[in-house]
Amino acid sequence: MENIFNTENMANLGETVEKKISAISPNTLLCAGAGSLFLAATLKLAGKGHAGSFFGKWAIPLLAIGCYKKYSDFSNSKTNNDKEEEKGIQTDYSIAST
Repeated sequence: MENIFNTENMANLGETVEKKISAISPNTLLCAGAGSLFLAATLKLAGKGHAGSFFGKWAIPLLAIGCYKKYSDFSNSKTNNDKEEEKGIQTDYSIAST
């Protein structure tokens, strides 16, 4: 059996996880987190406490990753819009000064 925790695999673990998660949309992650909460509550009410606990543990990480991706997409688009507006303002000033 291969040791998956050797130093060669651990060096690229962060990049590998980031590549896999970047392919998933933020809305999908948020829906998965909400679904995990709903499923956990349903299983707990049905008397399946261990299964409900298992699915409930996934809710917060999924919601956190989804919120982070939403925020980072929003801030990246806002930064790009601000840069475009600055370029537009600079050209307006250059036209007014000539």
